[in-house]
Amino acid sequence: MKKRTMIAVLAYTALSLGALLVIFPFYLTVVSSLKDMSDIFSNFFGLPKRMVYDNFLYVLKRPDYFIALKNSAVITGISVAAMVFFLPMCSYAISRRRFHSKFYNFLYFFMVAGIFIPFQVKMLPMVKLMSQLELLNRWGAILLYIANSTCEGIFLMVGYLSSMPEDLEEAAYIDGASTNQVFYKIVRPIMKPIISTVVIKNSLWIWNDYFMPSLVLNQSNLNRTLTLYQYSFRTENSTNFTIVFAVMLLSILPIFIVYCLFQKKIVAGMMEGAVKG
Repeated sequence: MKKRTMIAVLAYTALSLGALLVIFPFYLTVVSSLKDMSDIFSNFFGLPKRMVYDNFLYVLKRPDYFIALKNSAVITGISVAAMVFFLPMCSYAISRRRFHSKFYNFLYFFMVAGIFIPFQVKMLPMVKLMSQLELLNRWGAILLYIANSTCEGIFLMVGYLSSMPEDLEEAAYIDGASTNQVFYKIVRPIMKPIISTVVIKNSLWIWNDYFMPSLVLNQSNLNRTLTLYQYSFRTENSTNFTIVFAVMLLSILPIFIVYCLFQKKIVAGMMEGAVKG
């Protein structure tokens, strides 16, 4: 009994520390965005002495903020839409053929191996390739996001499809259905949980990513995403922290709300795609 109590105490302690590590940065972002500069330097971790909403009004009045917002939305939306269109089809073909074809079996393990390649290894070749193709712009970033999400997306979807019985598909083929009809009318509707998982997971990554846009997008106002836009309030000698935190809060709120609404689907889809497969 004492051993179980000790394990429970250790588990709750670890969970509390994890929650603190997640909540504390968000707390700092909120309270810092509501302060003025003097309040930040004198009382960085404490609550604001006086609520200052001018930081948000200043950001929302700037046209370059909405340009950055549009760029983030376009890159995230097109990248995720392409994933929704291509990845289920590729995963279905690999899932149903990899035990009967050496090519599809090799293709599956080739994709799985791609998960373990660090981004730092691929970074310079990708940037050089995009430069040679003259794609150091939004379209280049979209192509790279699609490419970098393919390996993990196929791994999750193939694992999910492997747990699905093939009886419905075989019955549809017997009734004269084509492969396209089987996929779009039977398989794809059943794949909605894992598709939702891939969509939300990659949306969070693309929307909040700084590294890829900093490598691929040039620093002009027409190409910057929200993560790059924050650095427009930084100079060689000073940084307007109140505005930076206000931009951060305005940037993370939309995707944070989406994550809170769909977090159960993320957990369910990850479990079924990675464990059952």
